[in-house]
Amino acid sequence: MRICALIFITTALAGCATFKSFTGTGLVKVLPNYLDEMGQHTDGVTLLHRDVYQNRLRKNPELVHGVRYDVNWYGSGEVTLRLELRSTKAGIAPMMLEETIAASVPRMRWTPLLLDEKSYQEFGQPQGWRVTIWKAGQELEEYKSFLW
Repeated sequence: MRICALIFITTALAGCATFKSFTGTGLVKVLPNYLDEMGQHTDGVTLLHRDVYQNRLRKNPELVHGVRYDVNWYGSGEVTLRLELRSTKAGIAPMMLEETIAASVPRMRWTPLLLDEKSYQEFGQPQGWRVTIWKAGQELEEYKSFLW
C-alpha cells in the first residue's frame, strides 16, 4: 500500500513540475484554417467536420479564398500579435500582419488574424508562418510552423 501511495505522489509531483504556468503573457497555440468562398472553415459543427473540410480545401487550392490564423494567447494589458508569412510563389516578399489588443482582465483568449481573399490571391499559398507576441516593444514568445 505504501508503494502505491509513493508511486502516486511521485507521479503527481512530476506532473506538477511539467505543468506550464499561464502567468504573464504568452502563446498557447496557432491554428491555420483555410477559408472557402463564403469565409467558412468548416461545413459542420464537429471537429471531424472541420478536419475533413480542411483536408478537402488543402487538396483543392482553387476552393481556397483566404486563410485565418486563430491565435490562442494569454495575458493582460496591451499586446501586439504579429504574423509573418512566406509564400510558395517565387519572388514574393514575406508578408506581415499585426493586431494590437488591449486586454484588461488576465485570461486566455483567441484572436483571429486574417489573410483575406485579395491578399491571398496576390500572395499565394503560405508556405511557412511565425506568430510572435509583443508587449511594450519586447518580443515575449514565438510560435512557428515547421517550414519557417
